[in-house]
Amino acid sequence: MKRVKPGNRRYAKSLKRKIAEEYLSGKFSYGVAAEEYGLKDKMVVKEFVKWYKRTLYLEQMEGEKQPKDPPKQDSSTESPTKEQLRNLEQELAQAKLKIAGLEALIDIAEQELQIDIRKKSGTKPSNK
Repeated sequence: MKRVKPGNRRYAKSLKRKIAEEYLSGKFSYGVAAEEYGLKDKMVVKEFVKWYKRTLYLEQMEGEKQPKDPPKQDSSTESPTKEQLRNLEQELAQAKLKIAGLEALIDIAEQELQIDIRKKSGTKPSNK
């Protein structure tokens, strides 16, 4: 059993989860989250994030250990598979169009603003 020093506080799991999710989503930095929630310092938030990541990992491992039901087979197995394939092909086509559009947007922005937006392979980081 782990002992808790008198000065240490225990926090509700829901609060730890909320703060960690907000940090991981980019809403807050460690320091801002600590200030926003009235915590001692940013290290408390860092510990919440570590706890959250461990908890998620363990939940995923538990989910993988549970036996999965074998797929149900019936006479209409072919039709949904073809439909799913068609839907995936449509999604892929849409994703390719989106990528092409974004690439064109970047090209235009690079020309008009005359700056390199894409990272060139083999470039060395600047020493600042």
